[in-house]
Amino acid sequence: MEINVKEILEKRLATSLGLDRYQYIMEHVMTTDIASDAEFQRLFNGFYIVRRNEKWRKVYYSYFESIKHKNPTFDEILTYLYENTGNLEPSFSSKMLASINPTKPIWDRYVVQNLNIKLTGATNEQRLQNAITLYSEMENWYSSFLESADGITCVKEFNHYLPDYAWISDIKKVDAILWSIR
Repeated sequence: MEINVKEILEKRLATSLGLDRYQYIMEHVMTTDIASDAEFQRLFNGFYIVRRNEKWRKVYYSYFESIKHKNPTFDEILTYLYENTGNLEPSFSSKMLASINPTKPIWDRYVVQNLNIKLTGATNEQRLQNAITLYSEMENWYSSFLESADGITCVKEFNHYLPDYAWISDIKKVDAILWSIR
């Protein structure tokens, strides 16, 4: 029996980061009807830990489907979800955006924690504006980091250990690493 240790370890690492599920999402996001594809929604919900009621998910996935071939912005998605669900959803807004445009960062609790980003504001409207500002700061951080020696090393090492996932955007590679730091 021949054991390919490199292949086994790469697959285990990829699975632990959810890259197999991420690959499915990215391969199907533009070709499936997100509003009605229960399998896509199930995998997306599992990967991004979407724990919202059916009414919220209907609004989310219908809007997702309606804008996926456009060039939406974070603030457009965030504002739409706020106006149509009553919830301020920077995390799920960014996850929708990054699924449409994988060069956009994801607002995840571990990522914002590692970047020391804190949502503030006395009212929902102030928090909405603060989220838009913070997301822009997050984009700037990723841009600077990816040009730095540390950023270049992160991407290089990701590609070394996970060559089958080299197609993933550099931002998503750094995101996966930041998400892993808890």
